[in-house]
Amino acid sequence: EGGSPYENERYAYTIGVPGGLVGQGEAANGDGQVFQNPSGDVSLKVWAAEVLELEGEPEGKTNLAWQRRSTLARWRKQGVRVTYRPQGKGWWVLSGEDLKGRVLYLKSLEKDGVLYSFEWSHPRGAKSWQEATAAIARSFKLP
Repeated sequence: EGGSPYENERYAYTIGVPGGLVGQGEAANGDGQVFQNPSGDVSLKVWAAEVLELEGEPEGKTNLAWQRRSTLARWRKQGVRVTYRPQGKGWWVLSGEDLKGRVLYLKSLEKDGVLYSFEWSHPRGAKSWQEATAAIARSFKLP
């Protein structure tokens, strides 16, 4: 379920990559990878990062709250209309639609001082890609 597994060596997480998406190469720092379909209108970005201490930030570090606030600010600037925003202890999800009619879904989790995230985007109305969202989310496994 969730497609072919991608295993990140540096942070030891895995995620299922839907068929039809091709890896664009591991990031230079080894934190993750972007997968796209041939036309580039469907993408799955997955990454992890250690929580860092920050001067002058309300939370004082790049934790879940900081990342969620930063994502909402970035999406606002990009004209993304947020339609779904649940959160719980150690996780949050944001979903919405951008000005090009693309559906965005971003999930982030924090565990042992590391943030693990994936962002899934596809054209609105693409039923097979919409159905893949739940499978991708279920396949996201942390160490």
